[in-house]
Amino acid sequence: MNAAPKEYRLPVLQDQIRSIKDPYNSELTIIHAFVKVRDLPNGHIPDKINPRSHEVVRMETRIPQAITTSLTEYPEIFHLINRGCLVLAKKAWYDNQTRTLHFVVESPEENGMVDGATTDRVLAKLKEQVSRADFSTLKEEEIPDHFKESYIHLEIIAGDMNDELRLKLADARNTSEQVKAFSLEDLGRGYDWLKEILEKSEFKDKVRYRENEPKPVDIRVVLGLLTLFHPSWNDKKSDPIIAYTAKGAVIDNYRDDTWKEGYKKLAPVVIDILKLYDYIHVDFNDAYRAAYASKNISGSSKLGLRNEVKYRKAEKAKELPLTGARTQYVLTDGWLYPLLASLRTLLVWPKSGRGDVKWVTDPFKFFKENGPDLVFDLVEQSEELGRNPNATGKSRRVWSGLRMRVENQLFKSGVVIA
Repeated sequence: MNAAPKEYRLPVLQDQIRSIKDPYNSELTIIHAFVKVRDLPNGHIPDKINPRSHEVVRMETRIPQAITTSLTEYPEIFHLINRGCLVLAKKAWYDNQTRTLHFVVESPEENGMVDGATTDRVLAKLKEQVSRADFSTLKEEEIPDHFKESYIHLEIIAGDMNDELRLKLADARNTSEQVKAFSLEDLGRGYDWLKEILEKSEFKDKVRYRENEPKPVDIRVVLGLLTLFHPSWNDKKSDPIIAYTAKGAVIDNYRDDTWKEGYKKLAPVVIDILKLYDYIHVDFNDAYRAAYASKNISGSSKLGLRNEVKYRKAEKAKELPLTGARTQYVLTDGWLYPLLASLRTLLVWPKSGRGDVKWVTDPFKFFKENGPDLVFDLVEQSEELGRNPNATGKSRRVWSGLRMRVENQLFKSGVVIA
């Protein structure tokens, strides 16, 4: 449910504000104003429509430090050397009698601070350092001089606008640090279907969809894992090696309309795929030991001694960010990705195009039973490639070999994929 509309009121001198109409859209009003920093309600204007998250601002990093320095050392020109803030509002107007700028944020999903939110949050932090009380309630002598002397450029675009215009404004204005494509995809609501699935699962609040959002798992990791099971690989009759070799291209594939529908078709198995990724990681050591024990190969039973694996003592076991499971044997995606991708063979797709994708057999049980053979094949291939997990992850032979191993196991067990 959307929050109730909120009106903001800021004192502004007449000589320091201008209002103009958009030359192509008479419904849009653009206001430029110089507002005293002390009067701006820093941290209170929503920024949900901003492609970056600003829930956490690290004041010791470069940009917050630069903003702090420019405010405290050059308050009289702060409005010139700082980019200022851009707010999208439902409506905005200036009252000449009271010399007050008014603007209304009707919905955080449609209105708010689309650019300059880093500056806004840094100023909020600096005000908190002065006093935890509402800054507007402070006595004159309690306010540092640099807050009294400094102004900030506030731009407001007010009126009805569609999602496309909001997205274009966010894209164009956020150029001081390049906004990552995955943040803009979120702003354009491109993840809504996936969010609905994840936020109803054990992965609720674990996935970040915007830059700087304080959550442990990047949405691109999720998309990378889903790419391993994308139905297009069946059509191409190839393996999804690109998910490992070009992780940065995953978001480009997702944003491509010819690919997006295939991702959405994975909706019934999304949670299983994410769980499988961690399940394989945690179960790998048991599968490894079983594989070499059954083949009676001496000297190869300790996974932690291999160059491709980082072994940790029990008290320092790695907690996997998706499921929270822990493992002492930290593996690279050069091993995990081709193993996980081989299990896409267990998916059965409706031939008519109607109906949901489903597992032909339980993938967790399948890996528990057949994992030793898959792990043995993977490790032996890694051995031939110089114990280099990156080379293993790039090897077409590894990917296709594991997939064919799964296909053969299904055939032997009498499982038929219709």
